[in-house]
Order: sequence, then C-alpha cells, then structure tokens
Amino acid sequence: MSKTILITGTSTGFGKELALQFAKRHWNVVATMRDPQKAGPAFDQYPNIQVLALDITNQEMVHQVVHTVTSQYGRIDVLLNNAGYAQAGVFEEVTVEQARWQYETNVFGVMGTIQAVLPQMRKNRSGHIINISSMGGVQSLPTLPIYCSSKAALENLSEGLAAEVKELGINITLVEPAGFKTGFQGNTQEVKSDIPDYQAAYDWYNELAKTAPYGDVEKAMSAVADIAGTDNPPRRLALGSMGLVMARTQLNSMLEEYEKWEHITASAD
Repeated sequence: MSKTILITGTSTGFGKELALQFAKRHWNVVATMRDPQKAGPAFDQYPNIQVLALDITNQEMVHQVVHTVTSQYGRIDVLLNNAGYAQAGVFEEVTVEQARWQYETNVFGVMGTIQAVLPQMRKNRSGHIINISSMGGVQSLPTLPIYCSSKAALENLSEGLAAEVKELGINITLVEPAGFKTGFQGNTQEVKSDIPDYQAAYDWYNELAKTAPYGDVEKAMSAVADIAGTDNPPRRLALGSMGLVMARTQLNSMLEEYEKWEHITASAD
C-alpha cells in the first residue's frame, strides 16, 4: 500500500522537487500551494500527484485540506512543511508588521498545519513530520535577522515537539539547507535600505552570496525523500557543505563564550 505525503509550498524550488521525488517513489503525493495554476507541467506526467490550493496562514483551509486528504487516502503518513519566505533587511529597517507576517507564515502557519495533522498521527501511533528549516536558524546572518529568527523559532518548536511525541511513534526531522539556488529567492521580501551605516552589512552578505558554494537541489531533496517515513530518521539533516561550516562555527563560538564566562556562571549557583 502506497504511503501518503502532504507537502506545502510546492510551486517552486524545494517543494516542487520534493513532490517529484516522492512521486517517483510511488507515494500518494498531495502537493499544495496558494495558487494551483502555478503547478506547471512537471507534475502532469505523474498521476499520483494531486495539487490542492492551500494558504497555510488560513487555518480553515488547512483543516479542510487535511480532512480532504485523510478522507481520500485514509491517513497522512508524512507531513512535509516547506512553505515559507524570507524577510530581508537589517533589524532596524524591518517594521514590526513585516516581522509579524514573517512569523505568521514561517512559524504560526507551520504550527497550525502540524496541529491539524497530529491527532490522526497520535491515533495511529505513527507518522513523520519534516520541517524545512534553514541553517540560518542555527547561525543568524546580517541583513536576515528576522528570517533567521523565524527559523530559530521553528527549530526550537520542533525540538520540544519531538520530545513530546517520541513515545507516540511520531518522528520529527528538521531539514537545514544552506547555499541553494531555488525559486525561494524570488519570494524574498526586501526592505530598501535608507541607512548608510548598514551598507557594510549588506556588502558582507552580497559577497557571501557570490562566493558561497551552492548545492544541488535534486540531490538534496532526493536525500530528504530517502529518509521520509523511515523507522529512525535523523532529528536534524544539514544539506550543503556551507551549512555544516555555519553550524560548526556557531556551536564552537557558543561553547567558547560559555567557557570564557564559566566562573561567573558557577558563582550564581
């Protein structure tokens, strides 16, 4: 019996490639996007791909899609949260309203989708939730602190959730890509910089974007499809060598800082 996967944000980039990867593996693929007209011809050759409209910030739509998929296939074996976008701009220049909307999509939208699927996974004592995060959720970057903070929130929510459901047969995986060229860049919301003092921060990021090694989207998403629904999937899956450098740099820096001030820390006991 074929397994069923519900994927959000499949019109471009990672989401589109994920739908194709699972279709090739003969899954029942429910590929969701805000505008189904953007599905494109790539999905047409796979009768096991079903495209549905879904805006993850609309909870009524989320529950309707989950009900539709469950009624048709009996269960959702894997939920793959890919939908999201990046709010670019230095901290001082991004408005609170822009930051709220970033979290509405990247955090609360994902949270609501998970909560809609969890009851059936709990009942079945089986399921796998895969959240597409970013290595920016581990190491924040200048000119992207709002986006990176939304992914850091997703990382922590996923860690806590994993601890809550580990005895219920439900697995959680955080996928942390870094250094991929996808349609995601086209969805980035940018703030026009009006403060010359931050030009150095923008220059630093632009140089990183030009010189960083880029990964292969097809290979990366094939790796995600390979671990989906398995018995012991990774809690965290970094994709792209650039991401591993970022993670090691950040974690080593944190340890050094804690150790440097350990005498103060211990004095507070």
